[in-house]
Amino acid sequence: MIEVTFNGVELTQYITVLDGFTLWGGAEFDPQYTENSILDGSEFNYMRKKHKTIPVPFYVKYENSLGYDYLQQVLNVKEPKELTFNIYPNRVFYAVPSGNLDFDEVRLNGKGTITFIIVDGLAHSKSTRTFEFTENEQGTLEAEIINEGSEGVTVNYEIKLKKESGFVGIVSEYGAMQYGKVDEADGYTARKNVTVLSNQKGDFANWTDGTVCYENQRKIVTTQMNADTSFGGRLGLLPNSFTTSGTSGAYQYGAVKEYTLSNPISQWYIWARAWFETGLMGQTGAWCLTVLDESNHLIAGMGIEKDDTVGNTANVRFLMGDGSGGSRTVKTISFTPSYWLPPNPYGSEGRAKNSNMFDLVKEKDRVQFFWYGGYYPFYDSRLANVKAKKIQFFVGQYAGRNTTDRKVTHHYLNDFIFQELHVDYWKDVPNRYPSGSTIDIDGENGQIKVNNQIRLDDEILGTTYFKVPPGKTKVQLLVSSFAEVESAKATIEEAYI
Repeated sequence: MIEVTFNGVELTQYITVLDGFTLWGGAEFDPQYTENSILDGSEFNYMRKKHKTIPVPFYVKYENSLGYDYLQQVLNVKEPKELTFNIYPNRVFYAVPSGNLDFDEVRLNGKGTITFIIVDGLAHSKSTRTFEFTENEQGTLEAEIINEGSEGVTVNYEIKLKKESGFVGIVSEYGAMQYGKVDEADGYTARKNVTVLSNQKGDFANWTDGTVCYENQRKIVTTQMNADTSFGGRLGLLPNSFTTSGTSGAYQYGAVKEYTLSNPISQWYIWARAWFETGLMGQTGAWCLTVLDESNHLIAGMGIEKDDTVGNTANVRFLMGDGSGGSRTVKTISFTPSYWLPPNPYGSEGRAKNSNMFDLVKEKDRVQFFWYGGYYPFYDSRLANVKAKKIQFFVGQYAGRNTTDRKVTHHYLNDFIFQELHVDYWKDVPNRYPSGSTIDIDGENGQIKVNNQIRLDDEILGTTYFKVPPGKTKVQLLVSSFAEVESAKATIEEAYI
């Protein structure tokens, strides 16, 4: 017995299908051609298929009109609905009824015909077929789609990304689809400043005691300096008494702390805080921060010196190497190293008002110094490729002077930062399709979704949502060179004419 179900209702509970019913009527082919008034024959244009018609002849025996009413209720639809037959268990038609029942009735019994129109002319498989993408011999992701139906069908694709991609492409001999931009980069080489050394709040434990002041070897090392956390931290504490004599030609005596860089650096930046302040008129002393090359020759530095044994005048000196391992002063600025601001940015009031910072920078052949809100650049082509290897800090007293009440009261360094400038690094660009994304391409409706959100703007002009014909079709999946696909599959629903 043939069972017919339409719009979810089994019609054969109301009717009995008669002999003569068939689903094997085939497609209604409709070749299109043009007649020629002069030449023999016709000119072929194209082939099309019309809608399919399925007549269902039936017999019915009603007790009353209710059976008829139920049947009409089921057939009363506004759009195509599912039509299935038990003799075709895995196929479904999308149909609408057409015409009347052509009913021949005798006392509520009779025969008639329900005519169904299949608008698209096709039977569709109730199940889908899925084909996984795998790498071919060339390393390209490829799927072989096998369509065992008798009509070309659209394809849906699901792509899961392990690593982000700038574009997605689907290619076959029947067309191509592209979303996003092929030339979208994963990132680019950028530059940044990298902090190599940072000493805060008096913590200079990674600095070591030096034995030679390389900026000027007439500055003799006869003692050691320490650091503590007082006043926000400070490096440059000297003992109350140390030797300031005994070496012929000596200029100053004191101590050196130094830090040796693990890798030489050609372009660098220093930011730090200074404290240089007298407590009595006529005090003398020296403070000097320098950067040395791989041969312990001076590149650049800043010195603060007071050799005025009567009054209260000091000098800031901007220092650069002389090309022969020595030191030269490129600028001298006189100031009063008092408590107050002004005139002293490196005094107690300057420190309390957060105004005692300075910086020093070297970029290629340029060295730039800072003093009291102003910048002072100097150029020396000999420095262009010179690399920093060591940082030294010297504090001390002039030769022959006592180290008790005649030494400058405060001569410290703190909050020291040393950075390497313009370091190349790879800057990642967030790509159109992020890592972990699921990309769904709907071949029937012609749209793409990313993580279930429609992204119509991603579609590139010329994209074709191609169908795969009966037989075997190879389809390739393309993504950015830096992308990685976790899984990808193509899905079809076969159709039959």
